[in-house]
Amino acid sequence: MSNPVDMHTIMAATVHDVKNALSLIDNELREVIDSITEREPGSAMKLNRLRLEAGWINNDLVHMLGLYRMNTDIFRPNFDEVLIEDVIQDATSRYQQTLASLGINLGIELEDPDTAWVIDPVLIEGVLANILTNSIRYTADRLDFRVFETDVGLCITLTDNGAGYPDKMMNFMSETPDPGELSFQNGSTGLGLYFCQQIAQLHRQGETQGYIRLTNHPEHGGAVFMLWLS
Repeated sequence: MSNPVDMHTIMAATVHDVKNALSLIDNELREVIDSITEREPGSAMKLNRLRLEAGWINNDLVHMLGLYRMNTDIFRPNFDEVLIEDVIQDATSRYQQTLASLGINLGIELEDPDTAWVIDPVLIEGVLANILTNSIRYTADRLDFRVFETDVGLCITLTDNGAGYPDKMMNFMSETPDPGELSFQNGSTGLGLYFCQQIAQLHRQGETQGYIRLTNHPEHGGAVFMLWLS
């Protein structure tokens, strides 16, 4: 009798295959966009929105694979002291064409341009890319990263000028999210936020660990994502 099928392994392999296919689709879309932007800006904008949706799917696959690895104890963060500006630049570089096509301005403000922190740069880049993908979908025309240090750690914020987070989403993040609370009824499961929280919590010093918070801007009402790292 053949060995029983390991569904976890099959899931991980499937995720990798779909991610590779999405990467190919993204590359093809980018080439088409480059060739038509000047003569058909409207069509280029629509294709950039398709790229954004493909990126959204890719992020969910990354989250699913990451959670699988966490649950099977094969998840090994790779911590290193890196410049935070480099991590933000890496996270935003893939979106430059989409931002330009959609008329969205992106600002990056660092309290100290030489700010460095001990993090897993790949994981944090993934968190920022995930939130950026979401923010691009809902902002009006502006996104701003801000980085600063306090006595309790390093904070990276991303602010948009859209309609802001709904109360239900902010309530979901008011405490440590419970995967059992994920909802599949409204089209937004909260999986991305749950994964981002897990990644933040991997960054700890002593008894203090990282976390994320969601709020709305007190003046213009736009969404504010806050990533705190210990």
